[in-house]
Amino acid sequence: MKNKKVFQNLFYSICVTLLLLLCMLIYSLALWFAVLNPSEGMNPIAALIAFTSIFGTSIVCIIVIIIKLGYTYWILLDDSIAFKKLFRKKIIIKFDEIIKVEKKTVTALILGVYKCEAYVIDDGRKTINILIDKNKTAIKLLETEISKFIQH
Repeated sequence: MKNKKVFQNLFYSICVTLLLLLCMLIYSLALWFAVLNPSEGMNPIAALIAFTSIFGTSIVCIIVIIIKLGYTYWILLDDSIAFKKLFRKKIIIKFDEIIKVEKKTVTALILGVYKCEAYVIDDGRKTINILIDKNKTAIKLLETEISKFIQH
């Protein structure tokens, strides 16, 4: 089980990506039919402003959410734990460098809740948030490795 990527909130990341594609499709269709090929009596400038204000802000917000919270994974190695976010550098913390591990509620990409229990692993310079999913065996392996550092 070690050295295997464990994705956090992968299902929700895919759902939000599909929502982004749906918003982009609706926005494209709206621009095509209301701005580029408007029917008689329709104001293309007003349609552009309305659709851009609605769908443009939605698209930008969804992209920011995906970049900040989506498609994260962690890997439990023999002597360390590695954590990777989308478009970020991989963070590696060795087990002997861990200062503290706290169980906290953190912001996560979980639809409807946006909060989740997580282990916050800190070595003084770097911090890793591992979302707790009781169904995964990788969490159980991680808990055995970090059990001596956990502060309640």
